[in-house]
Amino acid sequence: MKYALFLIAILFSSFITNAQNNLPEFIDKPVYFDSKTKQIKELEKSQYNTIAKAKGLFSAESGFFLNGISSNIKIPKQDELVFIVKVTPGTDPTSVFDLAQFEVMKDQRVFITSKAKATSSTTSFEKINYGVKKIKEGYYYLTIKNPNSGEYFFGSNDFMFAFSVE
Repeated sequence: MKYALFLIAILFSSFITNAQNNLPEFIDKPVYFDSKTKQIKELEKSQYNTIAKAKGLFSAESGFFLNGISSNIKIPKQDELVFIVKVTPGTDPTSVFDLAQFEVMKDQRVFITSKAKATSSTTSFEKINYGVKKIKEGYYYLTIKNPNSGEYFFGSNDFMFAFSVE
């Protein structure tokens, strides 16, 4: 009987240790969670590169870009994508990260945040909603339902974390 309890304790501790290994180490750095393999995969991390361009004589637009037409992080198209992020305990991940989709232009992934005309300007962009579920203190699942194929990123104040859905 003691032997059986010992084996159960070892299996349980192994399960807990394995689960802990599949959580991101660093704060504010989302990772992809492959629900089939139970493994995490880092996203393409980049600082913001700004872009501003004239669109004729009386209009312009500005935003951010990443070089290359596609992220090197490829995620198969699924009904639901799951990411994991570690944040400062008590922080809502939706207040730290925006999720958005890039537009591919020439050899860059571009995200336009503002447009200006001679008489007006707008500063807005389309954010993608995502679900949040607490794993444990400071760790959260971020879920995206039915994403289209394309180039995406989670944006924080300092970095873009990009990935491709294929």
